[in-house]
Amino acid sequence: MKAQKYQVLRSISTYVILLCSLLFIAAILFAEISGEQAEKITGSMFVSYIGEINMEILPMLILVYTAVIFGNDLTDKTVNYELLCGIRRSDVFFGRFFVALAVNIIVYLIITVPSMLIFTVLNGWGHTMTVKEVVIRYSLGLLPVIRYTSFYTFITMAVRNKAVVIGIGYVFSMITMLLTILINELFDTKVTMYLFSIDIFDRLLNPKNMGYGFFDGEDVMVVKDILETDTMCHAAAASILGTAVFLLIGYAVMRRRDMN
Repeated sequence: MKAQKYQVLRSISTYVILLCSLLFIAAILFAEISGEQAEKITGSMFVSYIGEINMEILPMLILVYTAVIFGNDLTDKTVNYELLCGIRRSDVFFGRFFVALAVNIIVYLIITVPSMLIFTVLNGWGHTMTVKEVVIRYSLGLLPVIRYTSFYTFITMAVRNKAVVIGIGYVFSMITMLLTILINELFDTKVTMYLFSIDIFDRLLNPKNMGYGFFDGEDVMVVKDILETDTMCHAAAASILGTAVFLLIGYAVMRRRDMN
């Protein structure tokens, strides 16, 4: 893990990926809120705007960072040398998983928290969402981050080529997004949370029932769909179950296949 941390912190690609992602998110966000006056964008209103963007961008960031962190050493055979030196396969596998997970959690926080704090300092928190609601939603949002990381760890271990993994992951993300929308349009079900990680992100980070409320003598946009206990329990269960399954399968693949 120390070696992986050293490598990640000194890799130019780590910062290039993050910078490009931040610029992309900023461009999308600017296009979305350009109709609003800047002084009216409060911290809570910003969170309601960026939820949908996070749902679409985060899976791709998790995919890229996991594929790069885990896949680089599979491609250049660094993993083989570690195994020849007597390092256990479980240490090799889970060490890289935890480093990738730590990076993905940091990225998850970076693309949300600083901007939210800036708008809060400039224009106050506002009434769009309560602080408690945001804390609950984004704390639970760590669970699908973990599930996504475990899934792409498994895919990277199975494919062993980061470029192919990124391609597969991109196609898979598009397909699952379309399937999630289709199933949820046809059926009122939480099964999609267990099938697709993106649906967990959608339900936790992307409030949909927006309307106007009256505060301090003016109409303000507020989120009216409070996160229900039932949804939180299903999100936690689906994330924990998915994480366990993907890590077990990924580790089983590493234990059984020839690393040559």
